[in-house]
Amino acid sequence: MTIVKILFVLLKWTALCAVLVAVGIAAYVYFAPTFGGKPDAASLARIQASPNFNGEVFVNQEPTTIETIGSNRPSLMTWLTSVLNPPAGKHPSAPLPTLTLDQSAVVNNSFTWFGHSTVLFKTADLTIITDPVFYRASPLFFGGKAFEMTNPPKTADLPFMDIVLLSHDHYDHLDHQAIQEIDHKVGHYYVPLGVKGHLQRWGVADDKITELDWHDSVSLPLGNAEGELTLTLAPARHFSGRNLNNRNSTLWGSWVVKSPQLSLYFNGDSGYGKHFTTIAEQYGPFDLTFIENGAYDPAWASIHMTPEQAAQASLDLQTRIVVPIHWAKFDLAYHTWTDPIERFSTATDGKPLQTATPKIGQTFTLDNLPQEKWWK
Repeated sequence: MTIVKILFVLLKWTALCAVLVAVGIAAYVYFAPTFGGKPDAASLARIQASPNFNGEVFVNQEPTTIETIGSNRPSLMTWLTSVLNPPAGKHPSAPLPTLTLDQSAVVNNSFTWFGHSTVLFKTADLTIITDPVFYRASPLFFGGKAFEMTNPPKTADLPFMDIVLLSHDHYDHLDHQAIQEIDHKVGHYYVPLGVKGHLQRWGVADDKITELDWHDSVSLPLGNAEGELTLTLAPARHFSGRNLNNRNSTLWGSWVVKSPQLSLYFNGDSGYGKHFTTIAEQYGPFDLTFIENGAYDPAWASIHMTPEQAAQASLDLQTRIVVPIHWAKFDLAYHTWTDPIERFSTATDGKPLQTATPKIGQTFTLDNLPQEKWWK
């Protein structure tokens, strides 16, 4: 066999292997449940009728790009070097000091942060959790692993949750494995338009899921107590999608929670924008705000905030107390792991804000705010 024929055979087998790999990946994306599901007929009708849907995808209120043109994003080689040999300070040098949830401490107007955007709180005798993520921020067996912790949060530690609030369908906010593990102790899920399809595919009953559009509200009577609990899906400046062909097919958002004793805002993910001032005018002021503060980069300037922008957003929201979240659990950007909280602390110094800095797993109340600089 001549060298030309040998090269031709090798090329043919290489091409065949490439095709098989591509088919395998496509099959995995199509069949693996972690990639989620599609909206049913009722959801699709609501999506198509939404003023935030342009006929093909959901859109932000302000012009928004996923990748900021002209940014100083690191080169591929720099990125690979950072992943394989992270610079000093990119990851914690020791397991993060964390606490195991004490369910007896989960009382009215108590709050527990489990890292990133997962927050458990109770108000008006209703227990609520936001974006319950307890495993990888990735659909695969590599990437998105949480930092080492002394007492990693576990779904088994959670109490019964009357309400689950989801902000959007990205992997670091919607955890397939966690949803399956907690579903038996969840009363109801409230989600942005389109996200219902993911939960349905994972076995969550249809009657346990309510979809909302921006500014839709649900009011829940409080039984013998006076008043009601109101949940409102508010805008955010972000995007959605769980695979390569469904970007912005589901809505994203933030949450306003109002009870007779509490006015709370949960940011979800968002770039900085005019919507924070608008939300304050319509639903504020707030006793407490959980604000995104981490995983930022010049290349994502429209869809994630810098710590300085997160501080300004907190002021825009007219909140009395702010808890910076979306940091200290996953390595999802190029900055060091303490950069978000250090810069946020500097940006809020001297401002009319109280900042709470709980450890992961630490339960606190508004009368006993944790302010220890535990990351040092």
